[in-house]
Amino acid sequence: MNLGHTFGHAIEQVAGYGVYLHGEAVAIGLAAAARLSHKLDHLSTTEVARIEAVLRAHQLPVRLQEPLAVDELMAAVARDKKVRAGLPRYVVLKALGQAVTRDGIEPALARECFAAVGAM
Repeated sequence: MNLGHTFGHAIEQVAGYGVYLHGEAVAIGLAAAARLSHKLDHLSTTEVARIEAVLRAHQLPVRLQEPLAVDELMAAVARDKKVRAGLPRYVVLKALGQAVTRDGIEPALARECFAAVGAM
């Protein structure tokens, strides 16, 4: 389902390929996707913290090393291969272990999720 990839691919593009390993960018993207899932009232803050703890336990980052511009990240999301009819699609968690693809996500929510992982 590519959980974390919409955010992660944008991070790779904006940071420059090679700054993050693909798995590192996707891990940060997964943290952002977990936060988006919370904002959509699917996950609790405890579940988001649990996801981040699992990522950290595997020595994966959950925040950007250096801030990236949210406007540039959102532009990269708009170019993602999952865009349909001009709308970005995100993979979110309806519950732990239950991922679904969603479009129609308010851009402000995605921006907040990027900011939560260290974008500016």
